[in-house]
This record gives sequence, C-alpha cells and structure tokens, in this order.
Amino acid sequence: MEGNSGGGGGGGGGDVELLCKTLQVEHKLFYFDLKENPRGRYLKISEKTSATRSTIIVPFNGISWFLDLFNYYVNSDEQEVFSKELQLDTKAT
Repeated sequence: MEGNSGGGGGGGGGDVELLCKTLQVEHKLFYFDLKENPRGRYLKISEKTSATRSTIIVPFNGISWFLDLFNYYVNSDEQEVFSKELQLDTKAT
C-alpha cells in the first residue's frame, strides 16, 4: 500500500476526504479525518508525537461506539473506572 495517500481504509486510491480536524493535547497532535471510499465511510484517527505516528481506522457505524466509550471514561470517577469492552459485529468479505 506504499504511496497510497488515502491511507489504511483500503480501496487503492479511491478515498475521498470529507472532513478534517486537528487536536493538540500537550505534546501530541491528533488528526481526525472523515473519509469515504467505495466500501463506505470511515474515521481515520492518527496520533503524532515528535518521533512516531500511529493510526486507527474506525468504520462509520462504529464511531458512536467510540463516542460512548470516551464518554464513559470522561464521566466516571477514578474509583469507578474499570475496563470496558464492546463486541461489534464484523463483516467477512
């Protein structure tokens, strides 16, 4: 996949950027890119530090699950926080 500016959404260059936002927290930069390709929409979240860049791809139908998890951790007291795992349906293609 080298040279594919569209990134890890698959689709060999057919990725279209719909919306981009950047968030800086302390020394880290987070990039939120809503993209679309022939397989559907997805959110590409990248973290950039001075030395590394990490990326995850979230299918569009999983974004609300991520939001629920973020809200869970933000709104929990330190004593109440425990690991939470959600099982999402997966597609086999």
